[in-house]
Amino acid sequence: MLFNMKRYYYGVLKYRSWVWLFVFPPLVYLIISAFIPSQFVISQNIKISSGFPVALMSSPTEYNTMEEIISSPEGFFQNTFVLRALYLQMNSGIGDYRTDPQFRSLVSSAKQYMSLDQLGKDTIQISYKGPDQSIGLSMVGFYSGRLIRSAMAGVKRSNAKNFLEPSLTGEAKTKEQRILWQTERLWPLLAIMVSSLLVVLILCGVFEYKDSSFKSERQMARYLNLPILGSIPDLQRVYAVMEK
Repeated sequence: MLFNMKRYYYGVLKYRSWVWLFVFPPLVYLIISAFIPSQFVISQNIKISSGFPVALMSSPTEYNTMEEIISSPEGFFQNTFVLRALYLQMNSGIGDYRTDPQFRSLVSSAKQYMSLDQLGKDTIQISYKGPDQSIGLSMVGFYSGRLIRSAMAGVKRSNAKNFLEPSLTGEAKTKEQRILWQTERLWPLLAIMVSSLLVVLILCGVFEYKDSSFKSERQMARYLNLPILGSIPDLQRVYAVMEK
């Protein structure tokens, strides 16, 4: 056992230049990660004035102005009725949606990734900034349509006049963002480094044990069943020591 451990140790020293190969897979991982979009920014502009009345989904009669909704957008994005309608649109069937992991994930996405901003006097922007492009497009499209319908319902509730009908300004725009380093990549990177190092060390051991040459005088004596009277040292090592 001790002999095998020593043999492995000297084998690693023999192939020590290979050990640096373990950094290659992590570098490949980082390079590939740099080319894959880390997140998507999806935005839709809507032409609507800041004072436009918008019906509240939680009440059959109340409404808020667009300015009030922009100042507190969580009431719009995280409204239970709106989220349930979004969930039904994105999923064909529904059981108890409150306990469905997909519904909880949708609620989390609306809270983390959705935003509502005022771009100008008569223009607002609904945006998604997150890791899933398809979900982002669905959410931006849904909330944009919901906002326009709620605004038209708000006009009826408030009996407001002289407001231009809200409308989408062009199509939703998608922008890809690539980030070389993210905290989420730390553990995968460490796992790849450890795995590649273990593979290199195992390969060093495999090549060493496939080497059928004698490793020591004692091994030669045991294999040949002959006593060893003397040995010639490695002159290259002697010469290297003398040069120093």
